Amino acid sequence: MSDPALVVVAAGSSRRFGTDKLAQPLAGATVLEWAIRSVRAAFPASPTVLVVHPERVAEHEEVWAPRGVRVVAGGARRQDSVRRGVDASAAGDDAVVLIHDGARPFVPAADVRAVADAAVRSGAAVLVAPIPDTVKRVSEDRVVEATVSRQGLVRALTPQGFHIGVLRQAWKAFPEGEWTDEAALVEATGARVEAVIGDARNVKVTRPADLELVAGIFPRRVRVGQGVDVHRFAEGRAMWLCGIELPGETGLAGHSDADAALHAVTDAILGACGAGDIGQHFPPSDERWRGASSAVFVRHAVDLAAARGWRVVHCDLSIVAERPRLGPYREAMRARLAELLDVPEGDLGLKATTCEGMGFVGRREGLLAIAVVTLESV
Repeated sequence: MSDPALVVVAAGSSRRFGTDKLAQPLAGATVLEWAIRSVRAAFPASPTVLVVHPERVAEHEEVWAPRGVRVVAGGARRQDSVRRGVDASAAGDDAVVLIHDGARPFVPAADVRAVADAAVRSGAAVLVAPIPDTVKRVSEDRVVEATVSRQGLVRALTPQGFHIGVLRQAWKAFPEGEWTDEAALVEATGARVEAVIGDARNVKVTRPADLELVAGIFPRRVRVGQGVDVHRFAEGRAMWLCGIELPGETGLAGHSDADAALHAVTDAILGACGAGDIGQHFPPSDERWRGASSAVFVRHAVDLAAARGWRVVHCDLSIVAERPRLGPYREAMRARLAELLDVPEGDLGLKATTCEGMGFVGRREGLLAIAVVTLESV
């Protein structure tokens, strides 16, 4: 058979989720991006149409047009949106179209191909998953009325596949009403719809808990960054390390507050997410950063990593110095660093050592900070 047309429906309002669920980060991409990737993985050469809310067409065109995906505006009802997507595919009545929910980020390529084969064979096919749980019918006041036999019951998934002519006949026969999926619409005409058993992990993201469930399917990506910073001591300056002031200690020379520990952490985060180094973001020639708190630098790096789909999950920081003695300040330093990185204190390592009198550190001319940061995709 020739490759089917692909229509991904993403024109809903996400009312039950509370925010745009399709834009939620998931394993380095978004829910919608994974949904489109999943169906295209089976048929990478197929014409693909993305149906979105009318007010967001331009926004999605900017993202998807360069990837060969046509973006069209959805309608008032699901069937209106699907119809616009099918029409935009320009495929004929004898062609097969696969319709997939943009809120279903996981579907194996084998399932997609199986639905397409069944649609060619039967004219209409729906991906389904058995229901393993006992099913109860409950009244409006939450009283169990009956236990329903699971025999013959399944969950309807997507993609669903159809000869386009079959869909057009169904739209003509039932121009009114609301249908939760295309299989139900085609069923109403009396046409045969073939059920294809699929992967039960193909979950529709409707509520935040669904996103947490789906996230476990995708492997986490991990990146590691290293940052190193050196500052000499400077009389008359306050000593800042890990975002706290060490009263009575000789400070470090620098354009900002010269917190070498936070500078090393900042560079480690920036390096891990491929965003350059601290000097590019906060050049010492810029007077805005004279005397600035280095906590600002760390938060900038954390926010930049988040914008690229990463979060800090671990930091290991070593401070090499003959002075000051860090023991009295260690717990406060850990607490402040955990706050800045938004990680539990148990996921931080903070160590101090000396150079046994060797080198510039041994001569008490300055100190060295070395940070290793681990980022995980969100």
